[in-house]
Amino acid sequence: MRKPHAHGSARERFLEKAWAWTIVLYSVCATYVVYKTLTKYGANAIVYFIIDIPTSWFYGIATARLVVTAVKRDWKPARYWALLAIINFAIPQAYIIYYAKNASTLVYEIVIAVLTVITIVSFASVGVQIRKKWKSDQESDSAS
Repeated sequence: MRKPHAHGSARERFLEKAWAWTIVLYSVCATYVVYKTLTKYGANAIVYFIIDIPTSWFYGIATARLVVTAVKRDWKPARYWALLAIINFAIPQAYIIYYAKNASTLVYEIVIAVLTVITIVSFASVGVQIRKKWKSDQESDSAS
């Protein structure tokens, strides 16, 4: 008999990797935006890419595992995955903020606004995924 994987079923592992690859794809697009908008203020798109790709992968894995553990109400690992997600989300954003400060006030404010929206959407999407799963679990429990 096969030993169960420490991080869920084969389906959960597939979905977590698919999610992580989606985040990495987003990072490739973000690198292009950095290249087109912030290189003139000192940001290096290649350095950003080198920072963003691995942190995006770990962010994707951490958020997927956060959702799974929170859905199961397993709070100790959920806190660990939340912390890991926050750290990996923040690292490339800190690089952008550091170089955006060299831009005009308007550009800096736009960068801060965009990063704020991305942060809110990221946290909200994790919350929505958890609530959806909790609701579907409640509905399936009440149907049985």
